[in-house]
Amino acid sequence: MVKVIFDPDIPEEIKEDILNAIKEENIGEICKFCGGDTLYVAHLGNILDVKCYECGHSYLEIELEEE
Repeated sequence: MVKVIFDPDIPEEIKEDILNAIKEENIGEICKFCGGDTLYVAHLGNILDVKCYECGHSYLEIELEEE
C-alpha cells in the first residue's frame, strides 16, 4: 500500500473510508508521473483531493456528503 499523508483537518473517523477509496481506485504503489510513493489527501471545502505528495498530480477527488 502506498503511503498516505492526510491534511490535518480531516476527521479521524473518515480516514479508513478514504484509504478504502484509494485502494478501490487502484492508484498503485508509485506515481506514474514522478515516481513518488506518497499520496497527500487535501481537504478543500467539501472535496477531498487525493494527489501525489511529490509532484501534485491529482488522482482522485472525493466529494464529502453534508451531514
